[in-house]
Amino acid sequence: MQTSHPTILVTNDDGITAPGIRALWQALMPVGNVVVFAPERNWSAAGHSKTLHKPLRADPYPIEGARGFVSSGAPSDCVALALLGLVESPVALVVSGINPTANLGQDITYSGTLAAAMEAAIFGIPAIAVSME
Repeated sequence: MQTSHPTILVTNDDGITAPGIRALWQALMPVGNVVVFAPERNWSAAGHSKTLHKPLRADPYPIEGARGFVSSGAPSDCVALALLGLVESPVALVVSGINPTANLGQDITYSGTLAAAMEAAIFGIPAIAVSME
């Protein structure tokens, strides 16, 4: 019996060029159809920000071995855009990170890494936020 790999959405709050997101998508490629959708810049400590009063861009971004998108929006915007239709395949899991520092205690209230995972949960999609420490 042949099974297809689930679609895994990978994002972060450190930006598309951060080393943590590269390590994450490379680690997940053997177990899923990885789609990377991340902010164009660092959004650390931005919390659950949403872009409401200015244009929100999303563009294709070259990712080795995966589909990629980059957005002018916050991490939660990236997840919402993906789940609202920019990623055609049904997303089975959202993984946010890898954050270079810990997200513990009160940090979770302003972590963009965790906000991306929470946005997925709002859509009813299982999510994991990953930190190095």
